[in-house]
Amino acid sequence: MANAEELRSYIIKGGEEGRSRLALISRVLAPATRALLDRFEPLNGMLALDAGCGGGDVSFELAARVGSNGRVVGFDLDEEKLAAAREEAANRGLANVAFHKASVLDPWPISGAALVYIRFVLTHLASPEEVLARARAALAPGGVLIVEDIDYAGQFCDPPCPAVDRYSELFVATLKARGGDPFIGRGLVRLLESAGFASVDSGLVQPFGRSRDIKQTTSLTMAIAGAVAASGIATAEEVDHLTREIKSFADRSDTTISLPRIFQAWGRMTH
Repeated sequence: MANAEELRSYIIKGGEEGRSRLALISRVLAPATRALLDRFEPLNGMLALDAGCGGGDVSFELAARVGSNGRVVGFDLDEEKLAAAREEAANRGLANVAFHKASVLDPWPISGAALVYIRFVLTHLASPEEVLARARAALAPGGVLIVEDIDYAGQFCDPPCPAVDRYSELFVATLKARGGDPFIGRGLVRLLESAGFASVDSGLVQPFGRSRDIKQTTSLTMAIAGAVAASGIATAEEVDHLTREIKSFADRSDTTISLPRIFQAWGRMTH
């Protein structure tokens, strides 16, 4: 049965709309994520887990790195995203990656992994420590955990745009109302150390610019509209207005928008 806490806390619309949004974000983040994974090469022949894999964008990157003699397992609660991931894997002819419906808060479907990757999952959870404990249990001795997550305080735009500022306020307030932490990125090192990982280190990336992909991420993340309205933080009418204002701002050639700051952290299992 799907874990009720995870379903309740996730504030961004799922399904095909959510898959399209995640694919866009993955394109924007691809250079930074590839550089992060480069730190842990060689991965050939290894078992890697992508926890909360969404549509599988990072799973496919990992599949290329572990090679045909390695294996990647991705799992997520959103069956629509998983179906799209399975179809994409088939289209790519990838026999070394599999996708399962499972909650990151329940016992994981596999263990003995050399690498566990988690992106934009912990921010949504009231007890991220539970997921880190699951990650430890899934790793082989010497295995590495890699986490990427947000610090929403760092988002910016130029020139100033009240709609973007208000959207950021709504995102932070709604995530907090659901028990999540919109600033969790800055605390990842502490969380990994507290969970028992060794050799913990971190980095920071923040895509920004005038490109269509980067500027679309904010308007598409207004898929929080349902959660905002359900939480009573703002009306559906205000969210619709903000969405139109942000899209208009992003469509201008003279505007710059950033993603939130994204912290990358990693640590190893010693026993």
